[in-house]
Amino acid sequence: MDNSVYRSELDRVRYTAEGRAALTDRLMRVQSAERGRRSAGWPRKMMAAAIAAVVLVGTAAAAAGPLWERYFGHLDENQQKIVETLSQDLAAAESNGTTMTPLAAFGDQDFYYLMLEIKAPEGTVLRDYGEDEGYYQLFGDTLEESVTLTGPDGKNLLCTLDYEWINDDPTDNILTAVIRLWSMEEADLCDGTDKVLRIPGLWVQAPDKEYTPILTGSWEFNIGAHSGGVESRTPNVAGVTVESEDCGTMTLEYLRISPLGMRVRHSWSEPKEGVWPGAVLSVVMKDGSEVSLVNTVGSGGEDWSEEYGPFEAPINMDQVAAVRWGDAMIPLEAD
Repeated sequence: MDNSVYRSELDRVRYTAEGRAALTDRLMRVQSAERGRRSAGWPRKMMAAAIAAVVLVGTAAAAAGPLWERYFGHLDENQQKIVETLSQDLAAAESNGTTMTPLAAFGDQDFYYLMLEIKAPEGTVLRDYGEDEGYYQLFGDTLEESVTLTGPDGKNLLCTLDYEWINDDPTDNILTAVIRLWSMEEADLCDGTDKVLRIPGLWVQAPDKEYTPILTGSWEFNIGAHSGGVESRTPNVAGVTVESEDCGTMTLEYLRISPLGMRVRHSWSEPKEGVWPGAVLSVVMKDGSEVSLVNTVGSGGEDWSEEYGPFEAPINMDQVAAVRWGDAMIPLEAD
């Protein structure tokens, strides 16, 4: 398939050029691998629009504050407790002289966050790269060099990831990746069953798309064998509707909210070819403030759509008053 289908959608979103190019290349490989395995899935236009929201970033996170504040920004006491409740310990993995050590990890059904320290052999310098040189990737340019997630039966689970880099000392052999993993098959990432995340190494992708291996091997982490006590809610959405300018009445069919994000499904009464209508989705806190999703991915058909996405930082569920969907308000207590 011509990757211009992806690029045309990605160009509408203000992401870094290198992130946009990397995401395009990776998802082209993912689709090639998945072709023929799934008879039902994302319509091409829907897939292109949805994946545009997931970007691989090559910028450094701030180098100050508690561990997760380097990624999320300031976390209040309640947010810190949420992270602590969900957190789990993962063992380090070593391959070809490189050790990858999980510094922190937590997740819910749809999202998993992993802060991973990469320590290369002595003498290897994990330096910073300028925009004209390239940027770090956790995968190469072949399917065998892709990040994979396998379930308890050993089969691959479709997923994608975005990440940021922390490089405290560009002259040494240590680099930290903050990874956010998205489940794309509705598989519960923290249901207590084995789910093995395999990282094949570290590459630098040049602006001309050439991949240079820096570290190669196999590093595996079982991210699924832990529940973490995630608190998710599914409010009653019966009768919740909003109007669409193009597709008639939209009906909310499902809503799930957790401290990390939301998942919604809705349908519409008047299908129109090439149009997937939606409504603004946010969380209304008890103090009157609103929290929106950072971005979303999803699937859809002729008259339905399902999407999900993370919050910019974990939220305190005890402080949520309602969920806003367009001009409809769904009290969180109504579940």
